[in-house]
Amino acid sequence: MPPLRPPHHLMAPLARTALALGIALLGTSAQADTDALSSLKQMSLDELADIRVSIASQRSERVEDTAAAVTVLTAEDIRRSGATTIPELLRTVPGLNVARISATEWAVSARGFNNQFANKLLVMVDGRSVYTPFFSGVLWDELNLVMQDIDRIEVVRGPGGSTWGANAVNGVINVITRHSEDTQGTLVGTVVGNHQSEVVARHGYRLNDHSFGRVYAKVHQADRFANPDPSTQDDMRWSGGRAGFRNDWESAGHMVTVQGEAFREMKPDERQYSGAHLLGRWEHGHGDGSRDELRAYYNQFSLDHWRAAGNAATAQINTADVNFRHHFADAGPHSLIAGFGYRAVQADANLTLPTSVTRPQRTDQLFSIFAEDTVSLAERLRLTLGVKGEHNDFTGLEWQPSARLRWTSGSGSTAWMAVSRAVRTPSIIEDSATLNSSLAPTPQTFGLPVAVSAVGNPNLASERLIAYEIGYRAQLSPRLSLDTAAFINDYDRLLSVDMIGTPSLVIPPFPPRAMSWIARAGNNLEGRATGFEISLDYRPSTTWRLLTAYSYLDLNLHTKPGNTELLPLRAEGESPRHQISIISRSDLRHDLELDVQARYVSALPAQAVADYLTADMRLAWRASKSADLALVGRNLMGPAHTEFGGLALISSSAYPVPREYYLTANLRF
Repeated sequence: MPPLRPPHHLMAPLARTALALGIALLGTSAQADTDALSSLKQMSLDELADIRVSIASQRSERVEDTAAAVTVLTAEDIRRSGATTIPELLRTVPGLNVARISATEWAVSARGFNNQFANKLLVMVDGRSVYTPFFSGVLWDELNLVMQDIDRIEVVRGPGGSTWGANAVNGVINVITRHSEDTQGTLVGTVVGNHQSEVVARHGYRLNDHSFGRVYAKVHQADRFANPDPSTQDDMRWSGGRAGFRNDWESAGHMVTVQGEAFREMKPDERQYSGAHLLGRWEHGHGDGSRDELRAYYNQFSLDHWRAAGNAATAQINTADVNFRHHFADAGPHSLIAGFGYRAVQADANLTLPTSVTRPQRTDQLFSIFAEDTVSLAERLRLTLGVKGEHNDFTGLEWQPSARLRWTSGSGSTAWMAVSRAVRTPSIIEDSATLNSSLAPTPQTFGLPVAVSAVGNPNLASERLIAYEIGYRAQLSPRLSLDTAAFINDYDRLLSVDMIGTPSLVIPPFPPRAMSWIARAGNNLEGRATGFEISLDYRPSTTWRLLTAYSYLDLNLHTKPGNTELLPLRAEGESPRHQISIISRSDLRHDLELDVQARYVSALPAQAVADYLTADMRLAWRASKSADLALVGRNLMGPAHTEFGGLALISSSAYPVPREYYLTANLRF
């Protein structure tokens, strides 16, 4: 499909024109979306605790009543963060590790095992999975959503396999976009900065009293990051665009949503993605309190071009998914939900020599059933038992059960504990691809570099997790709330890259010489992760909010006897042991906002990445209900710093993250 962006030389003039338009029309009248933001801004801690989520189970429940480590980023949190990407926004969530690799790439994980393709974090948009079965993990540059259209982001730290199925191992994220009734009128938004620019246009319309819709488009561009190593080239420019729609209808107890989007993301000479999706959702409530929900989507993803670390590929992945669930009417102390699902993934992958794939064309199917029962054991004591059974074409039948116990006091505090099992199934690459990599010279390799060919394994088993969690949340005073969680995660059959035989000497017709070694994907790592997260939300006054969080992680892995691993225990040093964040949000006056966020991240020993302390700032002027301007600064403390290292097989280089400034403007009319 053709690019959804203007030529490069038109991006800056377009951004400047839209920004000037926004400044010129500051006096225009307010729309529904700013009214909603204003009401969110005035929420007390009590009201924030009453926000309902559905990510920890298949039912809508208050955050306060959830027996899981849940964080909700509201539309107000999103707006005041000043973030222009989802990963940048997720930095504010306790227990998540977000590291920027380059202008395009991010490493995002929960409770360890961080990586560019962190494979134990399931990410969805409106319930549609964006976890790629090709690499395993999330291509965050593909997920370049219109930030103004996000209603909230629900995050669970910890397993969610009994609710969402495979790959929801260490966490689940669901990005929920706004109902089209809340985006009426026209919005023009721009970002202009020293490293990025962006233009967003959206128009919401009313079909009748019960039907609403919107259409939108976005183009963006991010400049390359510089590499201080003169022997290595700089990063490449990133640009792309997307366009989409959403329609919502409500009538006689029926609610129907249809939405779709097409996108294209490009990083010349390295990668290029394009794709589209169409999602439909239907809900119907019955008079007895029962309810039916049906969700179906079709997703087309094209890896038009990809080249990194000596590997190259193209791929076409088409996914069809349907999921039904029924909420039964309460029967005594029982509240039961049950459902089923089906997913088909058709893939056509081509790897360029010397890389290869043994099954270039394949169709994998997934069948699932689900049940969850919440039992009232006493007035304030609830037990939730859930299980999801899935049959996939990689590892066969997988069961993922969980048990969650919650106790609430009369004073508004909640204590909970949980035991869960979750699995991660192999990716197409791990199952059937051959990829090339290289290792630096070491004394064990006689001072010679090692060229490694890593071969997929069709007999891989799923990775397994048994998680034990405990948590407590309380409103300690009308101005102060506490949320804390601790966990023990036991892992088995983790993915390993096992060396086969011994390395051989390769003598080319001219220097330099090198060693050659063959490796195969295996399940020969196991271990335990322990840790905790604690966060405080304090309101010194009605115009000032302070949020602080600390997370601790201790990850200990070991290889099974007789195993020779390519990168032994590397994952232990790919996630920080300590993370601290402090966020201050203050209203200097009714139309002027100041937001400051400082964060400390400890070192990544496996990647020789030092610890760092930095801060972001946002100064915003809400000129009227229809227009706002904000100046945002990123990484304001210290010099450019590296947040993550390069990966062995399928990553490009990592780059120091520079200081950045940009101006955002939004106009509604």
